[in-house]
Amino acid sequence: MFKNKTDFEKATFDTLVGANTEIKGDLTSKGIIRIDGKITGNISVQGDLFVGEAAYIKGAVSASNIHIAGILEGNVSSSGSLKLLSTAKLIGDIQVKSFVCDEGSLFEGMCKMVDSQTSKSVLMGKKKDYKKSTAIVGDETEL
Repeated sequence: MFKNKTDFEKATFDTLVGANTEIKGDLTSKGIIRIDGKITGNISVQGDLFVGEAAYIKGAVSASNIHIAGILEGNVSSSGSLKLLSTAKLIGDIQVKSFVCDEGSLFEGMCKMVDSQTSKSVLMGKKKDYKKSTAIVGDETEL
């Protein structure tokens, strides 16, 4: 499924939504979740969220760290990092601390970087409000 060792293969999941599973409704968890099936509804995870290559999610998603290899249609909020793998397709606005986008992935929406210490949006261009944020695009070059 993935050529290199990824966080997908290293993580221990509390909950697994299999490829043959379809959920209609909201999903809430305190642990680490991997989704390979189809979910229509909002997802709120206190831990990390892994969206497999075969997965399809339609709804708002919130988690600590989010790794996407499948399709997600909805707004995303992450208190940590959001990583789009090369097979990922994300259509929706994002609010994250850091953003990694592998070559070949698709992102369509607005991006708001936040400062995790103050949980305030980083306003680029206003010198007094500026906080350093990290965005990694394509070949993982820091901007």
